[in-house]
Amino acid sequence: MLRQIYTSRDSDKEIILDYIQYFRKMTDSELLEESEKKKKLGIVGVHRQALNLIAFNIVMKERFGDSPLVIENNCIIGFKEEA
Repeated sequence: MLRQIYTSRDSDKEIILDYIQYFRKMTDSELLEESEKKKKLGIVGVHRQALNLIAFNIVMKERFGDSPLVIENNCIIGFKEEA
């Protein structure tokens, strides 16, 4: 699957914040390694993966000013080279 449509649920915000905390604790090299793992896995269409990718996108932009992900209209998630 190249892209995933994200539909929000009531409990998502708390889960995303937990993921953000997790990713913020990573070193730069750990984040970059995580990025490569996510690219290899690809988008599988699971809601929980979407939450993880949203949080990862936020932390990558905070840390590096850019992210390998693109999120369009706050609901379509994909990797830049696939978008």
